[in-house]
Amino acid sequence: MALLALTIAALVVALWIWGDPLSVRLTFATSLYALAVIAITLPPATITSLLLFRTHLAGRGVLLSLLVIWLFIPIYVHVAGWRDLFGPQGWLEIASPFDPTANLIDGWTGLLWLHSLAAFPWVVLFTGMAFTRSPAALEDDARLDITPLAVLAKVTLRQNWDAVLVAAAWIIVTLFGEISIASVCNVRTYAEVVFTGIPLGQTATESTLTVAPGTVLLVALILLTAWVANGLRPKPAEVELRQAQLLPLGRHRWLASLWVWALFLMALAPAVIGLIYKVGITIDQVDGQFIRGWSLAKVFTLTLGSVGIYREELLWTLALSATVAAATTLIGLLLSDLAARSRWGARLVSLLCAALFALPGPIVGIAIAWGSNRPWLSPLAPLIDRSIFAPSLAILTITLPLVTFFYWHTLHTSRQLYEMARLDGSSWWRTWTRVVLPANIPVIVAGSLIALVLAANDVAASVMVLPAGIDTISRRIFGLLHFGGEDNVAGILLMNLVVVAFLSVVIRRLVSWRGRNDFGDSVP
Repeated sequence: MALLALTIAALVVALWIWGDPLSVRLTFATSLYALAVIAITLPPATITSLLLFRTHLAGRGVLLSLLVIWLFIPIYVHVAGWRDLFGPQGWLEIASPFDPTANLIDGWTGLLWLHSLAAFPWVVLFTGMAFTRSPAALEDDARLDITPLAVLAKVTLRQNWDAVLVAAAWIIVTLFGEISIASVCNVRTYAEVVFTGIPLGQTATESTLTVAPGTVLLVALILLTAWVANGLRPKPAEVELRQAQLLPLGRHRWLASLWVWALFLMALAPAVIGLIYKVGITIDQVDGQFIRGWSLAKVFTLTLGSVGIYREELLWTLALSATVAAATTLIGLLLSDLAARSRWGARLVSLLCAALFALPGPIVGIAIAWGSNRPWLSPLAPLIDRSIFAPSLAILTITLPLVTFFYWHTLHTSRQLYEMARLDGSSWWRTWTRVVLPANIPVIVAGSLIALVLAANDVAASVMVLPAGIDTISRRIFGLLHFGGEDNVAGILLMNLVVVAFLSVVIRRLVSWRGRNDFGDSVP
């Protein structure tokens, strides 16, 4: 821990010496916001993860489906829904307790709350994956002396505390790279200032020099977190390795279920209610006066009709997302296999993914725009300026790390398959094409759908490099939200939410299907 503190101090000093005043100020301000989001999100998310993944909660299957849906809800859906309900000119407008002239879902209070909503399901997922791999024999022995809740706190959590550290680092990285919430809430953060600097005339070279120190700091943070998590986690006990069973809560089951259900509903319901309210608003003129009403028929009509209104943006989004999903699937499969076959492969893939994670979306767009604007690349100008090549390349940096880790985690858990193939003298290529891929088709399809949803939701990476005449639904909504988000915007957001919910349920079913084989006991 002393070495960790000294390393962080050295990074801070290097940033202070190397960085310009703007980058230093933005980096430290964004770091404070990230620490506040961690304090708000990490404790309840860790408790929820323990209860959801390791106990018999009431309605556990439905909660897991809601968690997957929550994972892939676009950030701008949270922003629009909460602002339509509680924000400026919302149905139940609430003033900030710190500034009566400001709104609660605005400024830094809105930034912290909305980022917490976006980060919560990912923290639950990261920690939950670790909790499901806790040594089952240690938990069985502990249950002889202590209650199941004490087992979760003293055995499961202590054996997997490194996952909580990784989840905290994830929050920092995502907050540094996200622009939608900061832009709508009018808060100056690291990536948001990079994004706004381009329309104000800042050149790509100036932007790169401004943000380079912070990017290096993020890469160092990710690698340092991975090193600490790997080096300081409890050593694996020499006990039987098998899938841990769900723990019974007894008389505490309904209280724990009520906690998790209430938390999920309080986080998800207001956004949905806010969008439905916004779509259904009607204004009629009676005797020269305008009377506001609400119509359920308008909700269905406008939500379905929004597909026609934004037809062109939806088609471009589908083309872009499908292209990114295909490339992500192929590259992610190859990288995950490289990582699983050797220690050096794992380190190389981890370093690549860390670098991609650390690059905020606007910086990716700036780098692609600067790199493609070279005289010797003039023959490729039609490809860059009149196709989806540049935005596809930008979004690939967002989808590839997540899908690579997903494949790395799920495709290489059934070691029996590899050992049997090796005993039969199978080569790497034959094992990969004849054993790994055919045995994991549902998981591979699930990874492709994950990339598809993430690509469709992206704003930060692609907004800088979208060619003229090409617009995506996420970029269009991002622009419209700055003008208050009228009923037609809420309609397409509701449709977006329905599609994301459907794809999320399909992804969960595909991943669950993966476990129904002869080696299901080794599958997470």
